Amino acid sequence: MEILDKNRTVSQLTILYILVVVVFSFLNLKSFPFLEFLLGSIRIPLLILMYFLASKIKSTLYFSALILFFFAYLFFRENTPFFNCIGAIISLAYRILIFIIVYKSIENKNWLAIVLASIPYFFIYLYVLLLLEKEVKIDFYPWVLNGFLTSFIGGMATFNFLFQDKKRLYWLFISAILFVIQIGVFLINKYYFPDEILRMLTIILFGISNFTFYKFVLLQEELKLKYTS
Repeated sequence: MEILDKNRTVSQLTILYILVVVVFSFLNLKSFPFLEFLLGSIRIPLLILMYFLASKIKSTLYFSALILFFFAYLFFRENTPFFNCIGAIISLAYRILIFIIVYKSIENKNWLAIVLASIPYFFIYLYVLLLLEKEVKIDFYPWVLNGFLTSFIGGMATFNFLFQDKKRLYWLFISAILFVIQIGVFLINKYYFPDEILRMLTIILFGISNFTFYKFVLLQEELKLKYTS
């Protein structure tokens, strides 16, 4: 009974999460700053609560990553050079934790193949960074390192997805691709060409990429419990 109640609550929170992402992305709430702050800030806490209820392992690493991402969002909201730099550093720390989670989860660690699979992601990311180099300024280097890590995450996800037929790797592959696109769109919108459509796209990509990675983490934990039981 308790498990059924938890599953129902997780399903309800998932619906709420999707609604928040949709409303926050499609509605311009600049005239309602408190509502804009509330909808923007509640997304990660919802994911944390969903994970807490759905997970049987409750990874400290994943909790820490989500908390870091939450604080990165708060700093980026201030939109000043100093806070943008702090946000970029926190975002880099978040990406390091995501990298560790993925590295510990995958079975095939053929680094030559992973590097080769990472190259397309890195070139796309590098192009965006070079386009924005004069605009990003002091937070340029944290974003370069973030790009390296995101590209390697994409490489690990792609290589393992292509050579292993497993559902959890499908979720990882989707999230990895969206991570790369999301960061690129976010940087262009924030530093180069602020646009309402890009803002909407950033929020949607944020919502989907984080949700698909959450699904991957849960499936990976189920696999771990299966082999340890």
